[in-house]
Amino acid sequence: MKKQYQVTLICENGKYKPVSTIVTLEETTDKKAIMREGQRKIMIQRYWSMTDLKKYGYTKGKVREYDREKIERENAERYERIKEEKYASGEWKRPKGKATE
Repeated sequence: MKKQYQVTLICENGKYKPVSTIVTLEETTDKKAIMREGQRKIMIQRYWSMTDLKKYGYTKGKVREYDREKIERENAERYERIKEEKYASGEWKRPKGKATE
């Protein structure tokens, strides 16, 4: 069964923003193989070589399982929480026709 993973390369000195991509691999692969595939995909997408990655300081990386539904659900919950905080503080006004819950 294939799974999606998000690979993020991080600049070690913080000078550049992180770069990430989504890779689809078999579930049984190890973390290093996922990282290598992510690096390869990022290098292809950005026309970089391994020396460019080192030059820009992208030597650290993170891998996480990518579940689109879970991420969208978490974002929607966070937005609703922020929205209610803004309404409660008076920074935002509720749209007309919407009753308070």
